Amino acid sequence: MSGVRDAEAALAGLGPIAGAHYRDDPEIAVVETLPRDHPQWVRDTLSISSRARVLLERLRPAAVKVLAFWDHALRSISVGGMILSVDPSGSYRLDGG
Repeated sequence: MSGVRDAEAALAGLGPIAGAHYRDDPEIAVVETLPRDHPQWVRDTLSISSRARVLLERLRPAAVKVLAFWDHALRSISVGGMILSVDPSGSYRLDGG
């Protein structure tokens, strides 16, 4: 175990690697292999309208409990002359009519 500690101490004593360029965000790294006339990379953005923003501000958080196939006490039931069932993937199916 002391060999590992000695190796870690030796690595910690080394300075930064010469020529290494560090950036906070790897997505903004400059790609130097592209031609000069190649357009600059543009970050992805998501824009929503002011109406959608107001709607999202009004929404209250909701708790959702996800049930798997094995969590259901009943795997099928008759509802209004149709059969409501859950398959092994956890998907619901309404058959009949």
